[in-house]
Amino acid sequence: KEQLNNYKEITIETAVPGDVLEDGSIVIQKSNGLALLVAPKSTEVVCKWSKTFPEVFNKLKEQGFNPSQWFVPTKEQLELAHDFIPSHFSTTFYWSSTEFNATDAWGVIYNDGIAGFSPKASKFFVRAFRCVTY
Repeated sequence: KEQLNNYKEITIETAVPGDVLEDGSIVIQKSNGLALLVAPKSTEVVCKWSKTFPEVFNKLKEQGFNPSQWFVPTKEQLELAHDFIPSHFSTTFYWSSTEFNATDAWGVIYNDGIAGFSPKASKFFVRAFRCVTY
């Protein structure tokens, strides 16, 4: 007799940190009906820091995502992602949307989770985040 597959689809309601949703986004944290997600690794870009990060949103659009639903995370949100799902990132520096001063901005080094700042003209990885209700 053939065994039935008991696989249950992961939904935002049933997901836990680290789960990958149907669209490829990854759950970072859930609390009080709000979930913080990171875009799939395939949407990651390498670029200079900017206030608008057009490369990030162009890549999201290319892959079928609605760019208006996403944002570049703050330093604190990047640190949170490192705490909960470090294996879903490369072991390199990721830009945040947080400025340090006129010439530098904050990011997080994912091999150790340390936040630091670098010249905005440097090219580093960027991943978009979004918040959804459940």
